[in-house]
Amino acid sequence: MVKHIFFILLMIAGGYYFWNTRPVVHGPGEVTPNEPLQEQAYGVKKIDFKDLKLSPFAKIDLEARVLSKKKYYEDREATFAPYDIVLGWGPMSDERNLEQILIKQSDRYYYWEMIQPSIGIQEIRTHTANIRFITPDKEISDRLANLRIGQVIQVKGYLVDVKSTQGWTIKSSSKRTDSGKEGTEIIWINDFNIM
Repeated sequence: MVKHIFFILLMIAGGYYFWNTRPVVHGPGEVTPNEPLQEQAYGVKKIDFKDLKLSPFAKIDLEARVLSKKKYYEDREATFAPYDIVLGWGPMSDERNLEQILIKQSDRYYYWEMIQPSIGIQEIRTHTANIRFITPDKEISDRLANLRIGQVIQVKGYLVDVKSTQGWTIKSSSKRTDSGKEGTEIIWINDFNIM
């Protein structure tokens, strides 16, 4: 009897987890057609956060579709930015294109494989970004942790370079055309909404 109850509870928990983590499907068409807005940030003070000094260099305002999300546990960035989230806009927010592209994340990078080309490589590169978000509070951190693939988010904040009191630094990407090691954008979040 106890085994049956345990099995039923396990099935309920599994169903609840699956329901809350399933991808969001929008159907054909661009759900976030606009390019992220980015402009130079003049006169913005450095931000002290944990044992870091964040140097804002550009304001960012974006609305994008979540294409992939990965949590990192053991690297040095995990203490202040445990999630890397791949975002897409324009043609990379369109279900028809995304059905033909497999997006993966590993070692703080993202990459893709095309099942059948529906758009060009340059369009993919310039309409996606691997973003490392630094969140100012637990509420935003919890919302990031619960993001589902396919959800649309709106973010306002700053692109920042990171310097640790231990001496290491991480530079944020500042261009849509960056890729590889230099391709990750680091954003300090001022405002975060799930649409």
